Amino acid sequence: MRFRHLLSLFAVVVPLSLALHGNARADDIGTLTPGKLVAGVDANNKPYSYIDNGKMTGFDVELLRAVAAKLGLSAEFRAQDFSGLLPSVANQQIDLAAGSISITKERLKMVDFSEGYLTGLLSVATLPDSTITSDPSSVKGKRIGVVQGTIEDTYSDSYLPGAQIVRFPNLNAGFLAMRSKYIDGYFVDKTLVEGLQGKYPQMNIADKLDISAVNLPAGFPVHKGNTKLEAALNKCIGELVADGTWLKLYLQFHPGYSKPASLPPYAMKTDN
Repeated sequence: MRFRHLLSLFAVVVPLSLALHGNARADDIGTLTPGKLVAGVDANNKPYSYIDNGKMTGFDVELLRAVAAKLGLSAEFRAQDFSGLLPSVANQQIDLAAGSISITKERLKMVDFSEGYLTGLLSVATLPDSTITSDPSSVKGKRIGVVQGTIEDTYSDSYLPGAQIVRFPNLNAGFLAMRSKYIDGYFVDKTLVEGLQGKYPQMNIADKLDISAVNLPAGFPVHKGNTKLEAALNKCIGELVADGTWLKLYLQFHPGYSKPASLPPYAMKTDN
């Protein structure tokens, strides 16, 4: 009887010790849930985060899956509007957010960021009969759409002086407004414009005005003060750059693009 009693105690103690070990590991990484990395994403943000054949995918999504695998975690993606991503991180509803989210001084007041893992161009998309040109002054008085909370929204006054800015909760809502000619142009990431051009070739969408965003690289926002998760992300991103995974994913989700002149990490320019 005593032997069976000892066995039963052992059966209880071992799972408990394993559970405690799992919690310690999650604590070491800084995730909210043991064994899981929960990321908020905009599901209409191709090529960064979108649904294809019922599965969430995209450059950011697959990069985070690779990060989670290195950390021994499962990856969970929760879809929401872009404007709600940073508040969800700040309120600890999710571990981090993803979707080419640029690091800015304003955002750093709310959340911390991993090192920059992506840079790119911003662009004003238009229908073919638009009078908007490559001259920024051509947007004066025009109704220009932006996705609320993006860097295009934040810096629209300086990038597009004189434009009437119209804000939308997500990429698709702004696209529909452009298609119906409610807005004259759509100020978004250039890669997103290319995604719309590929998806709707019959519309002959043009990207007439390109603006460099190299000073504002994208990073993964994490809860303010979560240095453990920030450090873990930076370490994994560095490893994924070193082993070629980052470049493979970059070329996979940016078809037609050449190899970048430099690889991550990318730093925000403080004089911005």
